[in-house]
This record gives sequence, C-alpha cells and structure tokens, in this order.
Amino acid sequence: MTTTVKRDLEQQQQNRSMMTSSPPQQTLPLIITLNCIEDTSLESQYLSSIARVEHVPLHLLADSNIEHASAVLLHSLAFLPRAAQRRLRPYQLILCLGSADRAVDSAIASDLGLGRLVHVDVSRAEEVADTVMALFLGLLRRTHLLSRHALSASGWLGSVQPLCRGMRRCRGLVLGIVGRSGSAKSLATRSLAFKISVLYYDVNNSSNEEKGKRISRFPPAARKMDTLNDLLAASDLISLHCALTNDTIQIINAECLQHVKPGAFLVNTGSSQLLDDCAVKQLLIDGTLAGCALDGAEGPQWMEAWIREMPNVLILPRSADYSEEVWTEIREKAVSILQTFFLDDVVPSDAVSDDDEEEDERLFEDEQSDKQQKHSALTDDIHVSYESSMKKSITQSIASPSQPQESILSQNSSPQSDMKRSRSSKKAKKRHARQKSMNKEKESSIIKEDDTAMSGTDQVLSSSSHFASPDDLRSKRTSIGIGKKSLELLKDGCVISLQARDRAAFHVSRQRAQGGGWFLDTMSNVTKRDPAAQFLVVFRSKDTIGLRSFTAGGKLLQINRRMEFVFASHSFDVWESWTFEGSLEECRLVNCRNPSAVLDVRVEILATVGEEDGVTRWLD
Repeated sequence: MTTTVKRDLEQQQQNRSMMTSSPPQQTLPLIITLNCIEDTSLESQYLSSIARVEHVPLHLLADSNIEHASAVLLHSLAFLPRAAQRRLRPYQLILCLGSADRAVDSAIASDLGLGRLVHVDVSRAEEVADTVMALFLGLLRRTHLLSRHALSASGWLGSVQPLCRGMRRCRGLVLGIVGRSGSAKSLATRSLAFKISVLYYDVNNSSNEEKGKRISRFPPAARKMDTLNDLLAASDLISLHCALTNDTIQIINAECLQHVKPGAFLVNTGSSQLLDDCAVKQLLIDGTLAGCALDGAEGPQWMEAWIREMPNVLILPRSADYSEEVWTEIREKAVSILQTFFLDDVVPSDAVSDDDEEEDERLFEDEQSDKQQKHSALTDDIHVSYESSMKKSITQSIASPSQPQESILSQNSSPQSDMKRSRSSKKAKKRHARQKSMNKEKESSIIKEDDTAMSGTDQVLSSSSHFASPDDLRSKRTSIGIGKKSLELLKDGCVISLQARDRAAFHVSRQRAQGGGWFLDTMSNVTKRDPAAQFLVVFRSKDTIGLRSFTAGGKLLQINRRMEFVFASHSFDVWESWTFEGSLEECRLVNCRNPSAVLDVRVEILATVGEEDGVTRWLD
C-alpha cells in the first residue's frame, strides 16, 4: 500500500508541475505541524511545489505564526494547550492524524468554531492483534519476570526455578474473544496458528442484525458462544475487543467474573472502563486470575499500586495500535488530502479507514485460498469447463463472423474477474452510502447534541437528582445564556460544594464498601468543610466542566450504564462532561452524554485560584 501511494503522489506531482510552473517560495501557502511530526521531510518532498511545511515545537508556539498557516497538522486537539487551541482559525484546514478520541476533538472544534476539521487514520487491526498475542505469550512464559533476573540467575536449579513455576504452553489452551472487530478476527487467526482453540461472544449481535451491519467474520474453526458467562467459564485466555458503549461499560464486572475459569489470563487493549478494576484486582489477589495485561491505566496512583503489588500485571502506555507502517500510511494519506485541498480547492471529509471494507478484502483472499486448498479437484473441473466454453465460443465466432469478437470475449470472461467486478461495485455502493450517512451525521451534530439514552432502569442513588422531562429539555436553550454568565464566576481549579435544593443536605462522595467503588450521595449530617462534600472544578472546554472528588482520589463525576452518579475514571470523556445552566443559587448540571441526567443543586465557591500568584486559597 505504501509503495502504491508513493507512486501515485509522485505521478500527481510530476503532472501538475508540467502544467504549471512552480510559484516563488514566498507566495506558497504555509503548513504547520505541531505535536505529531518533527521530521517533515516526507511532506516537504511531495508538497515542495505546492506549500511550505514547517514544524513548530509546543514550547515555541507563542512566537510562531500559526494564524498565518493555511493548514495545521496535529495529533489531537485535546492534547494542545488551551491557549494554542484559541489561536487556530476557522478558515484553516485542521488535520488530526491518528487521534485516539475523535468525538472529543470534534466537540472541541465545534466549541472553537473550527469547521474544517478532518480526521486521518488507517486500520490498526493487525497491530492490536500482534500486541495482544505478545502480551499473552509474555504472561504465559513469564518473560517480564525472568528478564529482571537474567543477570543474577544461577541456572535452572538456582533462583530461576521458582520464577518458572506457572509457565504454560500455548497448545491446547482456549482463547475467549469478547467482540467482533477486525482485531478480534486477526487475533483468532494468529491463535489458531499456535494450536489454541478460539471461542468468541458477539456483544452487539442483536443490534447488528437489526441494522443489517456487516461484521467481521471469524475463521471457520472459531466457535460462537451464546452468553458471556459461558465464554468466561471455558476460556484460559480472555481478550476484550468491543467498543465502549452504554451496554459495554464494565462488561467485565464482579458478577460475571464469578464464572471465570480459575488460572485464566485477561488482556484488555480497549477502554479501561470495560473492566471493573476493583473486581479484577481482587481476583488477582486471591489467585483466580493468573495474570492481567492492560493497554493504558487511568491515574498514576492506580497504576503504581498495580505494578508494585502485582508482579503478574503488565501495563502498556497506550501503544497497542501503533507501528511505523501505520504512521507512514497516515502521513501519506494526509499528504494526498493536502494536495487535493491546495490544487483542487476541495475541503475533504474524514479520511478514516474502512475496517469493514479491508476486512472484506482479506476475507475474500482467505476464502479463495481455502477453496484452492480444499477443492482442488473442483477447481480443475472449472478450468476444464472454462476451456471448453472458450473453444465453443471461438467455433461460434468462426461460424458467425458478423458477431463482434469483443462481445464474445466479454460473455466468456473468467468467473474470478466477474466476482472482482461485482465486489468492486458493491464496495463503491457501500462507500457512497457510508459517505452520505457521515454527511448527515455531521449536519445533525451541528444542530443538536447527542441525546442517546443509556441502558438500565435502576434508580439514581442521589435523592436530589432527577431525569429531565421533555419540557425541561426544551427549556435548555433559554437557560444557556444565564449559564454562561454564572460560569464566568467559576475558574479552573476552584473548589465548590453542591447543596441539594429540595432539602438541607450536601452532595458527598461515598464508598459502597471497603475497597469498592465511589458514588454520589446526599447527606444532612455533613458540612461544606468536610472533604467528602468538596469538589474540584476542571474545565474541559469553555462551556463544559468536570467535577473531581477529593475523597475518591481525584476521579471524575460521571453516569454509568445503570444511570447512577458515580466516580469511576480519572480521564475525561463524554460521560464525565457536564454543562452549567442557571445561576449559582439555582444551578442545573446536565450530563453531555445523556441530557436527561440532571443535578439540581446550589453551588457555593469555597476556594478559588489567585490571579497574581496562581495559589488556591479558601475564601473565608
């Protein structure tokens, strides 16, 4: 793929340079790369006669001319400082290369009025499957522990032997895959090569069938399980490959972990919110789980505790989907978009890879290879019949010379070419339909926010909270102007208390049990000076905030799938973002993911950040 893209880019550059002479260097538009590309040799090579490419480090951003750039290349808007985000202009083409959270970037761009945001990415299923397989092999062979004692070991009968206890062979084990993504199918293919049996459970089976969505097809040797509990009970290795939705938040919880097979290994390269970390940690302590590997951990204290207490835990720094090949393909795709933008004056849409389409191509190749291996006799018969049909057509052409020869050849074309043509036409129709749906989604997202309701019917723990009625949702727009004025009183780093408006009580963060999760409750026997009733204000954007709990270790207030106000994550997502409506005396905190989740509170600012020295001090 890389060689083909390079050849196309070079050919386009040669053709355009022949048609028009290169303009002076001073008149060329400027392209700035911020926090993603330091060596711009690739971009400069293919855009030499089109634009100037410069890299600006973040520490020199204040002295740069970012406002004069026609295009800006960066990794993610969320990673830019707030001052740098405000210097971006609506007329600039903003390319986010390989962003991990496109929803967050789109929300920030909407708040800043940036209408030319384009996400550029490619399929990373192979990289994720390689990482998961490496993590399983490391846990099974205990390589991370043995490598620490390589220099101090005194042989098989020395200190190495105790470390080797618990090592397993791959052949004969059972792998359980949760989800049906492209990486799940690639992992299944690799596992079968290691003589590992494969089971899988489709989390969204019913929804996919209702929507008619094409999903990745597993190898024929893989077996589908009806329930998640059945998969956990039969699997020696468990890998999560499902996206974070309302139905998959803490899909691996304490209830389903009761069915896990003793001595199993768990690997999660997706969102950390797919796991109930307290339940997983408890199973690691009592030995039910033999090991665990995670791609990323939320909070330095949490990660440090796991590493120090658990030698059978591996934690990666969010690197499971990276490779040099992927990064090169992303940069080449970005160069092609920039050429189209500057030469054809076309603002592109999101250039995100189509995993289903690439999966279809790999599936087609696999099916063809299986047919050639398993049905060689049938293939020979097809070739014989094809040759006989060709001879027959030639005889007919001789008998009737008036018939055009091209039509005869087209009628007797090979079955494989017919299949390829039909597949390409189907892919073109799919691409056209997908492009139309993406455009409709973009238009609808500008008019209104996502109001997708969450699953679950459990009542919210907080007695002063309620779910907004349709009338409340309709009155939301009228209160936004008041909310902005009140929001000016709050600053990033302020400490506030939330008092219930229906009774004399404060909202507090409480722990369900010793070592359990944290949730939001209302209590009347506390004061605003109690740490449980104090929350740190963190601004995600100019209109959305987050509330961190001091007693919950800095975790953010969010909504879980059972519609409870809980503290479960240290990092920002849509679940942890809240809009501020009304005044401080009559405030409404509305969840950005689910606007029906509302907190009616009275806000009191307890401490604020000093403008001169930046020190947070109590107001009284």
